[in-house]
Amino acid sequence: MLKALLASFIFLISSSAWANSAADIRALIDSGNYAQAYEEGQSLNTAEGYALAAESLSAQILLGEVDKLNKQSKKARALSEKALALNPSLYEAKLQYALTDGFVTRTSGDLTAWRKKLPTKTLANIESFRQEYPQDPLGMALEGAWHMGVVRKTGEKNGGKWFGASLSEGLRLYGLARKNNPDDILIETNYAMSLLVLNAKHYADYVRPVLENIGDLRPRTDLERKVQSRAVEVLNHYDKPKQVETLAAKFLDGN
Repeated sequence: MLKALLASFIFLISSSAWANSAADIRALIDSGNYAQAYEEGQSLNTAEGYALAAESLSAQILLGEVDKLNKQSKKARALSEKALALNPSLYEAKLQYALTDGFVTRTSGDLTAWRKKLPTKTLANIESFRQEYPQDPLGMALEGAWHMGVVRKTGEKNGGKWFGASLSEGLRLYGLARKNNPDDILIETNYAMSLLVLNAKHYADYVRPVLENIGDLRPRTDLERKVQSRAVEVLNHYDKPKQVETLAAKFLDGN
């Protein structure tokens, strides 16, 4: 009898600690329990669960909280693909697929990216997402980040020649994203870092008020709080352009 009661007690404790719904896993992500959300999202064996697992890993990749970024990016993309296989119309899965495929391209070596035409494939995935959700500021920001990321890696002349990327188009798309969602910490920070990594001295005066505004915003999640802290760190070193460029590069590269 005692053993049966003890077993029931242990079961109740373990059950209450284990997320059993998408809402539970969302709460884990928002509070920064990414590893647990990653495991428990997959355990749901649903499209929503796999998409949330991909999102939890994406957050860690963005924050540089995992090793072997390319390997982890591919894992996150595979999870979004699992979600899409179960529910091809799920918004969160489509967003994660576009985002994580971008992570794979970003974390691949330059030669691999060139040989496999990864930037072109990533752009196609982002454009596919944007065709379905043309007014989504996250889609606008993703495409803007693609243009500015390619220009950063190749230079504007080669970026345009090889992949059709342009700084002006990146700025235009980011402008639309910011207009549609002006207080989004993630969009604002990625925008600021994308400019500073190109030329911190040149963009310093323009980006300073963006960073100051980011510091005044109220983060709602662990991810937003940590991203905000990176923006504030850059602002604290604003008198040293080279260090600012280094910090911006580390943020964009998931370091």
